[in-house]
Amino acid sequence: MNCPNCNSEISNSNINIQTDLAQCQSCNKIFKISENFNTIADDKFDILNPPNGAWIKEEMNQLIIGASTRSPIAFFLVPFMVVWSGGSIGGIYGTQIASGEFNPLMSLFGIPFLIGSVMFWSFALMAIWGKVELTLDKVGGKVFTGIGSIGLTKKFSWNEVSTVRENNSVKFNYPGSQGGQIVIEGSKRISFGTGVKESRRYYLLKGLQSVLSKVKLNKRFV
Repeated sequence: MNCPNCNSEISNSNINIQTDLAQCQSCNKIFKISENFNTIADDKFDILNPPNGAWIKEEMNQLIIGASTRSPIAFFLVPFMVVWSGGSIGGIYGTQIASGEFNPLMSLFGIPFLIGSVMFWSFALMAIWGKVELTLDKVGGKVFTGIGSIGLTKKFSWNEVSTVRENNSVKFNYPGSQGGQIVIEGSKRISFGTGVKESRRYYLLKGLQSVLSKVKLNKRFV
């Protein structure tokens, strides 16, 4: 077993299977053994062979791996949201606009419906055009979740990362998805990939673990 922080070999005397803890004698890093196993590169994994709906691109000093969040749930969400938005938002605010009269009580009553519409429309749009994309280089990387160039970006550096693992306690199920998310552990925790189809999320997980192991060994990404 190697240290996830400095990649030094861990002696057997510094490994305690019962407590699931190990300590590196070189950098004094203490880490969970079970989580360290997740950072070991899978020899059978081929980062250059992404599944349907995932991709890999190599640009100047950067590696980009990503996956679409497209899902069959869009066939349900879009008609549902048309009815929801048209019935609730249109009925509450549209009638006020049409009559030219502002009703404060009715407007306040419509706020939960407005918030619900924004939330569910974001799910619907992600199920049609959304993506999760990792941009990686020698220093670190960033995780983007969104549509086109609009979305949320989380940045990290490799020297802050101790392990990359999957968290299956999060449940967000739809046809083709098994729930769960990818977690980057270190000085800060970054979670992403909730709602991504299982085969695509597995590719992102193994791809990120593969790059992490190669960075620790100062090797090329691909």
